[in-house]
This record gives sequence, C-alpha cells and structure tokens, in this order.
Amino acid sequence: MNSESTLISLAMLKVNIDIGKDYLEYLRPLILRILKFSQIDIINDTTIAKKLREDNGLEIPPRTVQIVLQRLIKSGCLKKSNGVFHIVGEIKLKDWTSKKATASRKISTVVNALCNFAKETAHREIDDETAMECLIAFLSKFSIPCMKCYLRGTALPEVNGKDNWKVVLVSHFVQLLQRKQYELFEHFMLIVQGHMLANALLCPDLQSLSNTYKGVIFYFDTPLLIQYLGLEGNEKKQACHDLVSLVNRLDGKISYFTHTRDEMISVINGAADCIELPQGRGSIIYEARKAARTKSDLKLIAHQAVEILLEANITICQTPTYSSNYQIDESLFSNVLSTDVNYSNTRARDHDINSVRSIYALRKDYSPPSVEKSKAILVTNNTGLAKAAYEFGKNIEQSREVSTVITDFSLANTAWLKAPQGAPSLPQKEVLAFAYAALRPTSVFWEKVLNETEKLEKNGRITARDHQLIRSSHHIQEELMKLTLGEDVALSENTITSTLERVVAEIKEEESIKINLLEIDKAEVEQKLHNVSAKNESIKEKIYWRCHKSASREAILLSIFIVTAQLSIAFEGIIRIFQKKPIGFMLLVAAIMSGIVRISGMLWDIKPLKIIENYRDWRLKKKTQHEYSFLGINE
Repeated sequence: MNSESTLISLAMLKVNIDIGKDYLEYLRPLILRILKFSQIDIINDTTIAKKLREDNGLEIPPRTVQIVLQRLIKSGCLKKSNGVFHIVGEIKLKDWTSKKATASRKISTVVNALCNFAKETAHREIDDETAMECLIAFLSKFSIPCMKCYLRGTALPEVNGKDNWKVVLVSHFVQLLQRKQYELFEHFMLIVQGHMLANALLCPDLQSLSNTYKGVIFYFDTPLLIQYLGLEGNEKKQACHDLVSLVNRLDGKISYFTHTRDEMISVINGAADCIELPQGRGSIIYEARKAARTKSDLKLIAHQAVEILLEANITICQTPTYSSNYQIDESLFSNVLSTDVNYSNTRARDHDINSVRSIYALRKDYSPPSVEKSKAILVTNNTGLAKAAYEFGKNIEQSREVSTVITDFSLANTAWLKAPQGAPSLPQKEVLAFAYAALRPTSVFWEKVLNETEKLEKNGRITARDHQLIRSSHHIQEELMKLTLGEDVALSENTITSTLERVVAEIKEEESIKINLLEIDKAEVEQKLHNVSAKNESIKEKIYWRCHKSASREAILLSIFIVTAQLSIAFEGIIRIFQKKPIGFMLLVAAIMSGIVRISGMLWDIKPLKIIENYRDWRLKKKTQHEYSFLGINE
C-alpha cells in the first residue's frame, strides 16, 4: 500500500474543488495524468481504475471511471471503438506540478509533526511510512458503509483493523493541532475533506442524485438525540447540530419515534441515578463528571428533552402500529443483529428492532432507488446496527436498493457533498467529535484498569479513597489512554502501578476549584486562537446560503418569464389562425392540438434540471466569487 500516494491524491482532490463542478470533475485531473504519462496498451475503465489504485492509492470503481472517460470523449481527448478508448486529442494538465508540490509539502509537515508527537507523548518511535499508515487508519473510520448505491465504504485501500493504537494516536494528535497548531490542523483537514470527496466517487450514478432531501424524513435513534442535547460532549453536540442544520437547509426533515423518546428519557434518568456511584460508567456519566453536571442537572435535561428538540425542529412521530402487510420477521432480524452488535441491555436491542420495523411500516410497498427518494430512513451512530439492517434487507423489496438504516457520518458525508461551501465547518466538527470519542477507554481496557486498581488497594499501595478517585476521574482515564494508546496489553502491573500512583498524586495536589479555573482559562485561550478562522467560516457559510437563495429566486423568475413568453407565442398563433379563416370544428381541433404540442415542447425545454439548476449553479458561483472577492476571503 503506497500511503503517501493516497494522502497526496486526497489532498489534490480537495485542491481541485470548485463551486459549480460535480464530483466527477475532481477525478478528471488524475485520469488525464494517467493517460498522458502511463504507457497503457488497452485503455478502458478497468485498466484506468487499476492505475488509479497503483499510482494514486485510491480504490475507484470502474463504473465511475467509465463516466469520466465518456466525458473526455465529449471534450475531444478520446474516442471509443470496439469497447476501447483511444487518445486523439491533446491532453492538458493545468498547474499539476505546483498543486502536487503544495499538497506534498502540507502532508509532509503533518507527517513529521505526527512522528514527533508519537515520540514525545506516547514514547513510541515511528517512521514516516508508519505515520502515514496511522493517518489512513484514522481516515478509514470516516467511511460510508451499508449504502448500496455506493459500491464500497471508502476509497482508501484496505487497512489492518487490529491496529487501533494508530487511531488513538492520531486522535490525540488532532486534539493537539486543533488547540495549538491550527495551520497544521488545516493541512490535516485538507486530507479529511479530500477523503470525503473521494467517497462521492464510489457512487457510479452520481449524475442522477438530487441536490436536496425534499420529501425525506430522517429518524434519529437515541444516541444521536443524546448527542444533540450535549450529553456526550461539546464536540459531538456541535457536529450533530451542524448535521441537523445542513439537512434542514437541504429540505430534509429530522424526527424520532415515540418509543425512541421513551428510551432517551430512560437512558438519561438512568445515568442520573448512577452519576454519584463510583461504579457508574458510560459516555453520559463520563461527560457529566467532566462538565461538573449533577444528578439534578441530568434529571432536568430529561424532563425538558422533548421541548429542546422541538425548538430545533426535531419533531416526534408516533411509532407505527404493527401491520401484517408490512411486518418483518423480527426474530430473524434479531439473529442477524446479534452477530454485529453486542447488546448488554436487551431493551436496547428491542428498541432498535422496533425502529427498523417502523421504517418498513412507513415505506409500505415503496422501494426507493436512492437515499434522496427513500421517504423514511433511520440514522444511527451504531455501525453494527447499520450493517445488520443492510444485510437483513438485501432480500426485502423495500430495502434492497436503500437500507432502512444509515450511519450519521454517511448522512453527514453525502449531505456535505451536496453543498460543501454551505457547511464548511462540518468535516472539522465530525473529525473532532470522533477524535474525542476515540480517546474514551474501551470496556475491556477499563476493566483491566479496575482489576489492577483492586490489586493495588489489597496490597496497600493505594487507599480506598484513591480507588474511588480512579474510578470516577476522567483525568486518569485520559492520562492512561495517552500513555498506552488504548492498548490493554500495555497495562502491565509495573506500568499501571507507576502511572496510577503518579496520576493520583498529581490530582491530590490540585484542588478541584483550581482544575475548573484551569479548564476555563484553557477554553478561553482556545477560543481566541480560533476566532478568526471560525468567523471566516461563518461568513462564508452565510454568503453561500444567501447567494443560493438569490440565485434560486432568479432562476425561478427566468423560468416564469420563459413560460409566459412561450404561452403568449402559442396563444398568438391560435388567434391568428382564427382571424384568417372562419372557425370550424376541424380548424379548432387543429389549433388546440398545435397549442398542446407547443406547450408540451416548451415545458420539456424548461425542466428544472436544464433551466433552474444550471442557471442557479452558474449564478451561485458568480455571486459567491464576487462576495468573497469583495470581502477579501479566499474560496
């Protein structure tokens, strides 16, 4: 696997982004370079896809490559005969060398910084190639699985799923960049956004995808609602808020079922009841302790949850009743689900089954061809649930093409692709949310920590109060994750003893008030560092949607003008016929038929795809470029 080629290719995809271009245009420069410099005996979609994998480290489906090759025929570069393409025109590459050099330089700075970070923070020596493998392992987590219209979950080459320490290392690294080295963080985000663009190239039928989600209702499951309420950390809250905002702007709707409401309130209240217990665990309790929330704070949020969600236009929907016509085999789905999800609570499994069943009930006999026409779809952060629903639905008509369940990042990725300039900060927030979540210890890791802690107390190395502090302190969890990169095998008796003793001693030396003040000061410094960048992103987002609204209004007015003009022409022709000759039955019929033909032809010529969308996209590009130039903001 050529990791460097993959990262450079991803960065160059982002460099090539331009308002008004569709996703396939990002792939054109890479294919043109292959045609210009590679000696290929037979040029077809398969051979070009193979060269993209070898030279650029990207797994692009041949069916997607085929579309780009067909476009190159129209541009005069290629011709096709007997199923093979031939170069017939001059192949021009604009600024390829300079763009590649810029991308390579930015990636090199990120890789060097990651190597230094690993040595200084985790005391682990890694070379450049390993650092790039770490970056790709992290990027692989941002895939769009279980969507049949996309042939693969990611454009990245296969990675070793067992090397989770690489993901944890990069997660720590991302946090550092975001806090202290924002220029490097932007270089890193260049690769992330390039990967999100590459994900679009996995869909072989890009040209048929709608620009909106009009008519689609996305039903959030319980964890996403909890994230929206801010109970799983500020990073996940911001990412979820941005996702909801973008989906609404793309005319989609967000909702949730009544049984999901019941589960959400039960989960929050359950966390509230356990927050004061040393053995209390879970993401809500972890974040509540970190944010100094009390039991009463969580109880109040549970009481106000429905109202808070409604204010954000996240509506509640009555869970559909059971119908024999649209009822799935729940026992069969439960068996499929058990292979992909390890439920510690059977009620959570029953809620998930009920949610999937409800989507089938809402779709009824309808078999959607794409997410944009799916009518109803469940959104979850549980990839196991999404995979199980996808596998279960392969043989069911209503879910054969579009699964009943997709992941939240799949929705975020595909929504962002429809309007990258309309939500410029969404990829950044998705990355930060994942990075912070990746630093929470797994159940296996934390179980081993607790076992070692009990041994320390029995041996008299720590007190009972120290033991309780270890169980409840998020500082200790973060420190252990940094030192071990989440590998429980690194938790040897000597390592964990020295680490726990040192961390406990450090915590004892600081009063809780001082810790809180330090966190406040830290947040203020971080806010000042990112104010300028955040302000620019906010301005660009507002400009985009204002120009989008203006361009759409102009396109509609143009369409109305054309309709009026052609109707006038049609009626004028009819009137002239009547004026020249007496009105007869056959003449009247001929005039009416002539008018219908002209009106039908006129209506065909002004389809939204030909007038409204094309004119709107052109005006959107011009308007945003003008405003960016006027304000001195780079695109």
